[in-house]
Amino acid sequence: MLRLTDVRKGFPVRSTGEELWAVDGVSFEVERGEILGIVGESGCGKSTTAKLIVRLEDASSGSIHLAGNELVGVSDRDLGWLRRTAQLVFQDPYASLNPRLRVGAAIAEVLRVHERTQRGKEERDRVNELLGLVGLSADFASRYPHELSGGQRQRVGIARALAVEPELLVLDEPLSALDVSVQAEIVNLLKRLRTELGLTYVFISHDLGMVRHLCDRIAVMYLGQIVEIGPWSQVADAALHPYTQALHAAVPLPDPELEASRESRPVPGELPDPANPPPGCRFHTRCPLAEDVCRRDDPPLVRLGTDHDVACHVVAREHGVCTDDLTAGGHPNQPDDPSERAEHP
Repeated sequence: MLRLTDVRKGFPVRSTGEELWAVDGVSFEVERGEILGIVGESGCGKSTTAKLIVRLEDASSGSIHLAGNELVGVSDRDLGWLRRTAQLVFQDPYASLNPRLRVGAAIAEVLRVHERTQRGKEERDRVNELLGLVGLSADFASRYPHELSGGQRQRVGIARALAVEPELLVLDEPLSALDVSVQAEIVNLLKRLRTELGLTYVFISHDLGMVRHLCDRIAVMYLGQIVEIGPWSQVADAALHPYTQALHAAVPLPDPELEASRESRPVPGELPDPANPPPGCRFHTRCPLAEDVCRRDDPPLVRLGTDHDVACHVVAREHGVCTDDLTAGGHPNQPDDPSERAEHP
């Protein structure tokens, strides 16, 4: 459904004239019907990746294929099919809804722009159908966004995204502005919609627990690069990269006794300046496993299991893979064909 290959996105820093690479050599694939979760600290490039997928931002280089069609370099006039194939659900549902439009009008606007229905009864019926699909009654069509709770507004945002019957939903931290109980409701809604409509999700979050509960695979980002990607059962329960392990260690346990007995292992040091990242592995300034090669060469993503890729010189060597011959110019290139990636010998 979706394939990113060595995608980069830079933003100029006016004060220094330098380039800040928010996304730097990101490669991954998403199969139809799959849910890929992307996690990482604030500022790691998650939201920029989401905007690149739906062309709210243009990639500086690399390739993005959606349903077999290239997005990079295509003019805006030729992207009507993209808007009907992929939709973005924003983090703040209140900011993404027009406060002067009633809920029904906000959804109907999408139907009109994409010519999905005829105005009148057909349009009203479709709006009510979409509201029902996300668990809201038809009465909500006459309400304004300020009259809704945070969870209700997010449901409206999802309904609006579904109006064009997309195949892919990119969800940019859709739960972060909601209470915990409401988060569970939205997650259950997303799981139901995936089954009923056959949707594919790219789910972006900083909540490892929620990603583990919802996603089939998890990608971990650090300073614009993916450092680990694989099935949730491996990335969540058997993480290999030291940064992923540190993220898991930072999640509090619900059992007070287990939490009190657990050894605290905070990530040492400060997050490097994204506009001036360190040479070699970007995590080496905070990594307990760092060696000379980590300070010199940027590690490529290598396959260390059936479907588990890690970008770490030390971890790869422990699994019998040498990264010396795979490092290319500081920006690892993941081949288009997954069979061409480095395999465990």
